[in-house]
Amino acid sequence: MSSAFYSDENINQTPFPVSSENHVELYDIWNSKQKQRCLRWIEKHNLKRVALQFPDSILHYSVQIVEELQSALIEDLRIFVLADTSYGSCCVDEVAAAHANADGVVHFGHACLSMVASIPVLYVFFQFTLNEGQLFATLSREFVSADVPLTCFYEVCYANAMEKSRDTLVDRFPNMTIASLAENDEKADILYWKLDAPRDSNGLVLYIGRDNLSFFNTAVSLEVSQCYLYDPTKTDPQLERTDAFGAKWLRRRYYAIERCMDARSIGIVVATLSTKGYLEIVSRVQQLAKSRGVRTYLISIGKVNPEKLANFIDIDCFVLVGCPENDIFTSRDFFRPLLSVFEAEMALNRAWKDKLLTCYTTNFPDLLPNGRLYSDIEEATLKAEDVNDPADVSLITGRARNVLHRNVGNDESLENRTCTDVASKRRNELAQISSADQFTIRSWQGLEQNLGHDSPARVQMGRSGLAIKYENEQNNT
Repeated sequence: MSSAFYSDENINQTPFPVSSENHVELYDIWNSKQKQRCLRWIEKHNLKRVALQFPDSILHYSVQIVEELQSALIEDLRIFVLADTSYGSCCVDEVAAAHANADGVVHFGHACLSMVASIPVLYVFFQFTLNEGQLFATLSREFVSADVPLTCFYEVCYANAMEKSRDTLVDRFPNMTIASLAENDEKADILYWKLDAPRDSNGLVLYIGRDNLSFFNTAVSLEVSQCYLYDPTKTDPQLERTDAFGAKWLRRRYYAIERCMDARSIGIVVATLSTKGYLEIVSRVQQLAKSRGVRTYLISIGKVNPEKLANFIDIDCFVLVGCPENDIFTSRDFFRPLLSVFEAEMALNRAWKDKLLTCYTTNFPDLLPNGRLYSDIEEATLKAEDVNDPADVSLITGRARNVLHRNVGNDESLENRTCTDVASKRRNELAQISSADQFTIRSWQGLEQNLGHDSPARVQMGRSGLAIKYENEQNNT
């Protein structure tokens, strides 16, 4: 860089650009009511070491919040601040809390509300305001009849505002059902929502909030083609009819599923260590892949990006086990397709053959037992091993698939076979499927240490200062 852009005086003073969309005032997240709520929760669970997790947008308020909690004079209470999270800021960082031996976490800001496995959690959402009169006027113009069946969902930052407006909305629209958040380990009806009454499949859906991943996850979980979206952040908010499944989005996801069906190796990217059921879903994907003769690699990554996954050149596609509010599924920067667990299920599970994306989920617990999209894995395995099942043709390569398990002259009964058996090929040869063998055939396997062969290098003083201008560099301006 030339001195026209930077100089010695402004190198350390250059401010980091802050988006106005992320600007949040202290009263939007913290007040005396929230303080008393946190203190009651700490005393109820008899916590001694509490971790406070903040997103970047409100991290500068952490000092004041910690001071107010410490002033409560709870005996032996120690508070830790979690700033740089291991995964997304919407997920409870149980890993970082464990490093501080914390016995509880207070999560501030937006949350995906994924079920946490083994630590008490208190959520303190943003408390954005809602213009109640403007909302009622907009709804009255769109829905002339007050008896219209309507199910209302909302972004978690409007949970406090919706609680205040609940009674008024129900009085104006008697057939409206307003969902509530499932907390304190309550069993949710849909995603993380509790419904007072079963939702009418022919009824309308209203979502109050922004058009983001929270809205998308709710819409696709309801299996509706259209939703009404009311965005209070706009200058003149109006009801917008939005499609849950856009045609362009559907084409891209079907392409990713087709690539997964062609894959001979799959990388299971574990981007969570705290969400309940993540080990079970990893085991399920491994079993489904093995029943189709596909190698699997288990990869543990914090914050997933294209550069990290590009290191695994031998893997044909990746399956992400992590937060449902992850926006990397639509990224075009990955050199291999990145699928959700449900999309991998559609590719590997024969029970989903010829089924369209009329239902969808980014919440992988939906595929576990008692989940709304669960299917028996043993039944899926038998379908994959059925020799009478005709081979299908890849829409990408034009080659036939589903031929690995065909066995000529082998009368072994299918009833005694499981997904852990070795797959049989023609002429009774055994198909050896080993992930480790793929690395042995590489022409380059990494740097060699050559211990004892190379002379030790001389230790030298390294550079110091900022990368834009190290202290030992001469001024060329």
